[in-house]
Amino acid sequence: MEKIGIYYRVSTEKQDLESQKIAVEQWLRDLPANRRPSIEPLVFTDEGISGKTLNRPGFQALLETAYARKIDTIVVYKLDRFSRDATTAINLLLNLDQVGVAFISVTQPVLNLGHENPFRRTMLAAFAEIAEIERETIVARVRAGLDAARKRGVKLGAPAKISDDKQKRALELKAQGQSYKAIANTLNLSVGTVHKMIKLAEQDSTLVNGSSEKTVDV
Repeated sequence: MEKIGIYYRVSTEKQDLESQKIAVEQWLRDLPANRRPSIEPLVFTDEGISGKTLNRPGFQALLETAYARKIDTIVVYKLDRFSRDATTAINLLLNLDQVGVAFISVTQPVLNLGHENPFRRTMLAAFAEIAEIERETIVARVRAGLDAARKRGVKLGAPAKISDDKQKRALELKAQGQSYKAIANTLNLSVGTVHKMIKLAEQDSTLVNGSSEKTVDV
């Protein structure tokens, strides 16, 4: 662990980052000398932004820095500061692992996915299995939603040239935590088209599977 990126987030402007900073800084001080970062950590913050959205300036800057391999480990106070959605978080951790970036939650030892953790590969393998089950579920729901829409005579909002495969792929990438812009770049579509296509498919999937559960962010 030589180059780390620390991420802090609070959901409302009435909250502050101080308690998170105290915990992370204490964790760094408690590390053995040979495990401390050799370079001053990079710090990324978002204030007054829900963890259910990925469109957070500090968060996106963190991911860009990680994927560029400018850091080798991401450190957070708690997983829900990183993402409020467990499936999205798991997919992000797997994607980061593919580029060699580890993840550590200082208040959740079970989520210590640091490079030095001997059980890291086993934990990531379990996460990968969970993510695969979720992807299969999403594909099935999207297919059911599209079929139900067609049977009702509904014309989906995406242009006719957009294939079902691209629609399904867009939903999969969204579930993996990718932004609309990233999905648009991958599928060579406009951001507006991707946004509309995903929202319509999700709406149709909801009609087939029942109303979605509402959660309250903290």
